[in-house]
Amino acid sequence: MDRDSKGLAVVLRSERIRENDRLLTLLSVPLGLVNVVSYGARKSIRCVRAPLYTEGVFSLSLSRGNRWSLKDIDVISTHECLLDDLGRNMAAMLFSDMVITGKDAGPESYALYTGALDLLEFYDTESVVISFIVHFLAAAGLGGDYERCPRCLRPYGEDEVLGFSDIEGVAVCSECDTMSGSLILPPNARRFLSRTLSLSLKDSMELKVSPEQRHRIFRYMLRSLSLSFPGRLGSLEHGIWEL
Repeated sequence: MDRDSKGLAVVLRSERIRENDRLLTLLSVPLGLVNVVSYGARKSIRCVRAPLYTEGVFSLSLSRGNRWSLKDIDVISTHECLLDDLGRNMAAMLFSDMVITGKDAGPESYALYTGALDLLEFYDTESVVISFIVHFLAAAGLGGDYERCPRCLRPYGEDEVLGFSDIEGVAVCSECDTMSGSLILPPNARRFLSRTLSLSLKDSMELKVSPEQRHRIFRYMLRSLSLSFPGRLGSLEHGIWEL
């Protein structure tokens, strides 16, 4: 059995274990979601360090106990500035939670996650969060296309207000609404999300919307996400944002 692996990866989560070691959760192109021990990460300046959100080519070794350990990294980006801003750090933590909880660890998920981290360094946090959630849920088959109801498949009317189904965790037409109109999506917001989904993550950053409208859509996406993954996103349940 090949006891070494080398390939693109990014650090989704980093937890201290023992005094000097850390347990890293990586999203790895060759291995998917994998836990890796970084030995001596707090002890020596010579040891290999992999801070949270670090992206690079990771060299790993598999021990006899089938535990991966970190040997080396060729760093592509540390995304260090995300750790210095509370809002951007919370957004990145949310993205990590979604990937880990959704267990979708293919190359598309890797590209979406690392692309979102890159955008957080330069674009408005709320815009990046909205676009990441829309694209992530669509890729996971959970979000619908905002053009037709995912339950009854009826195309939405131009000025139709959408409800929400807490059974499927998606926006639906008013007839399929299971929440009695307590979570609605107005027509302009629906069209904005549909347009966001039709564009790449980066291109969606160029969509024009007022700060007030963007914030309303941002809060809607967070509330809908809490229903899509009830009780499973710690960064959302215990984070800084009001739902």
